[in-house]
Amino acid sequence: MRLTTSKPAKYVETIGKRKFLKLSSRRQHEYLAVSALEALKNKDFQGFFTRYREMMSWVELDKYNPPDWLSDEESIHEYFLFHNSFSDNPIEYRSEDIYGSRETLLSWQPRFDVSIVLDQVRSPYNAGAVLRLIDNFGFRRMVHNSSWLRLDHPQLCKAARGSEKWIPVEFKQDLVEWLETLKLPIIGLERVEGSIPVEEWQPVQSCVIILGNEVYGIAERLRSYCDVLINIPMFGFKQSMNLHHALAITAYKITMYKGEGG
Repeated sequence: MRLTTSKPAKYVETIGKRKFLKLSSRRQHEYLAVSALEALKNKDFQGFFTRYREMMSWVELDKYNPPDWLSDEESIHEYFLFHNSFSDNPIEYRSEDIYGSRETLLSWQPRFDVSIVLDQVRSPYNAGAVLRLIDNFGFRRMVHNSSWLRLDHPQLCKAARGSEKWIPVEFKQDLVEWLETLKLPIIGLERVEGSIPVEEWQPVQSCVIILGNEVYGIAERLRSYCDVLINIPMFGFKQSMNLHHALAITAYKITMYKGEGG
């Protein structure tokens, strides 16, 4: 969600001690959070520290001391997060609103011809995390069959960290019909009988990788279209892994295999 500010943004630079002391402690935290956020936006770091020390001298509030190794900008960011956590009206923001974004990127240029397919993945956060991994590893696109999936969902945007703006996303209502048209190898990430450990899998130059539902995995009919099913070996009590963690492991093997000329 885009950065939003409230009424304190108008008064934080001019409010006096008497009025500030009349505010509730949570409201005071809100003013201090706004002060830090305005300093980050305007790059007025020294001005913030002067004003912050003055305002903190007026009140008895929980205090935060950032580590010495942080830069001024990093310290102010931590001040903002600290005071914002106490506010009754926390400010929602995106890091690119402060530090800049990649919105000027005109088109996505993948390095690997790998499409990631989500079969009935319901979690917007998981979908966003997958988009971020597609960007991280330079894959081609994300394909899904969830008509309810919104690219502007706050949880998706939080996980995607802006990559939802440039990674191609395609909706295919009938994945079976679409898979039948493909001439690429189809890989399923699934812990079922007949699947092979990821370390035994030999990645190919171009492929489609299917990730399944958080509860029952890849639908049985879609599994039948997979040329190979691979699994991630696990050694603890939990025999399941979040789908974007499994994708990260698989994606790393793909990129390293190609990098070695395989």
